[in-house]
Amino acid sequence: MNRADPIGRSAGTLTDRTRGLLRDERVASRDGWLQAVHPVVKLLGIVALLVVTVTFETPSPPAAVLAVTIVLAALSRVSLAVHGLRTAVPTAIALLIVAPQAVLISGPTLLGPVSVPGGTYVATFALRVGASVSLLGLLLSTTRFTSLLSALRSLRAPRTAVTLLSITYRYLLVVFEELSRLVLARRSRRVRRATLGESWREAGSLLGTFLLRALDRGERVGRSARSRGGTSGRVYAHQHAIGFADAAFAFVVFGTGTAGVLLA
Repeated sequence: MNRADPIGRSAGTLTDRTRGLLRDERVASRDGWLQAVHPVVKLLGIVALLVVTVTFETPSPPAAVLAVTIVLAALSRVSLAVHGLRTAVPTAIALLIVAPQAVLISGPTLLGPVSVPGGTYVATFALRVGASVSLLGLLLSTTRFTSLLSALRSLRAPRTAVTLLSITYRYLLVVFEELSRLVLARRSRRVRRATLGESWREAGSLLGTFLLRALDRGERVGRSARSRGGTSGRVYAHQHAIGFADAAFAFVVFGTGTAGVLLA
């Protein structure tokens, strides 16, 4: 794909990256710490750390949670480069959005027009986003999706919510598979290098065709599910006994929560 075809290149990259992210369970299959933790214990621990992250109004608790997630990622054999990139991008966007508050909130001056309350608010907000994204990234990368659904059902989560989550995950795979076919068909029909103007003019046609095919595929998936008895199927998970890894993770969560209270 050449530089004169930004539409095809961008759509192809988006499709490949998203499909790889949804299907890739290699990290969840590795011999790491979080992989050995029972999904129910892991889910409860992540939720508890999220509560610590968003409860306090000072930057110290979310900073402590973020530091813990980095250590957990290393012990779970998660690529720190990939995990750091997935965490840094949403954090940078949040920081960019909330940065004006450092000047707009009045109070004692910290540096130039930046006030102490404003700087504290911006730092707390950015660290909250970073810690939350890092926690959710660890949960999703170290837990198989079927195990996560089983954990939600074990915790008596609303059946409708769990079913919708399962359908959404499966349909995302179908949607991006359809987009991949459209991109491949577009590439195969091109016999010469496209100009930038031609690529942008073709974007509307590609998007419209993709939306129509996605809706049509959704209807077919829905009819197929109803013909098989509905969409609330049972999730089969491997037997997973609670052991030392679970106790150690619970201790880390308790220690982080205690540290967050003391630092607040």
